[in-house]
Amino acid sequence: MHMHPVTVFLEHSDGEDMPFQPPVECPICRETLALDRTLEEHLVGSHTPLEVARQLAARHESGGLRQVSE
Repeated sequence: MHMHPVTVFLEHSDGEDMPFQPPVECPICRETLALDRTLEEHLVGSHTPLEVARQLAARHESGGLRQVSE
């Protein structure tokens, strides 16, 4: 199952919206990341370049990635 990130807005008592990002799951090891960690930080610190490349190649070959221009 492929899940997409969702942004939920919670309202403060003063009426201001506060964005809430649910935790992110690493696509390689399935670890749920702490709310203060980014996926990029986790991938760089916890996985080898080969692991990341294999995951990227597998997703691309299965049609799970779109090309993004910068």
